[in-house]
Amino acid sequence: MDKKILVIGAAGFVGAPVAKQLLADGFAVRALVRNADKARQLLGDKVEIVTGSFEDKAVLEKCLLGVSGVNISVPWQSEFQVARDVTEILARQGRKNVRVSYISGTTAVPENRGYVMIDEKLKAEDVLKSSGVDYTILRPSWFMDALALFVNDGRATVFGKQTQPYYFLSLADFARAVSKAHQTEAAANKTFVLNGPKSMLMTDALQQYCDVRHPGIKAASMPIWFGKMLAMMMRSAPMKDFVQMMAYFEKSPKVSQPNGAESILGAPSMIMSDWLKN
Repeated sequence: MDKKILVIGAAGFVGAPVAKQLLADGFAVRALVRNADKARQLLGDKVEIVTGSFEDKAVLEKCLLGVSGVNISVPWQSEFQVARDVTEILARQGRKNVRVSYISGTTAVPENRGYVMIDEKLKAEDVLKSSGVDYTILRPSWFMDALALFVNDGRATVFGKQTQPYYFLSLADFARAVSKAHQTEAAANKTFVLNGPKSMLMTDALQQYCDVRHPGIKAASMPIWFGKMLAMMMRSAPMKDFVQMMAYFEKSPKVSQPNGAESILGAPSMIMSDWLKN
């Protein structure tokens, strides 16, 4: 395959699996990362690595030269800015057929406006849709791989009364969907909802994870106020952000409804028990 895809944030939680899948499917990959050594350890020597900041328009402009697609895998706080800058550069260059894939989220729907992460994701979606540049927006459910974030210091904790089930999705299945989005014209200018094969409550998913990866640890639920207190005592900004996110999900926000992604991108097939064997 003679197509080259720029993966912005290719050394990250989502970006690294996406970059690896693109390579496996025959794409050439250009990786924009902050830490070249980390990227080489994760991705190997077959990736073209560019070290720089995705906040730098000059760096983005250089990275966009010669690519046929772009994947945006950056922290949500920067997604709108990167989506805006990438599409503005491509439009200015007259390269509107360069496909931009973007990871949004299953609860990124207008009814959930008011939580800052969702507001930013909807802004990023809007800028892609109005840019005139080819795009594919992917709204995945919770990642199985994110369950590790709930386990710290020998404890597995879900904050808040998480009563809404989610179709947990493996990052491997998500990465395959991204790659497919760059292989087919049928994915152009569409928004896809990506659900895993089986819905589960967060506590049940976490317990299943612990039974295999951390035997003997029992998943517990703690109130949001307790999480906020812990974050304050620890003086931890990441902990504070995590608890705020869990407070959002405690309200059982509206989720995106399935919209036929499987017919174009393929059906996610990894169930939790199989994922835990890897």
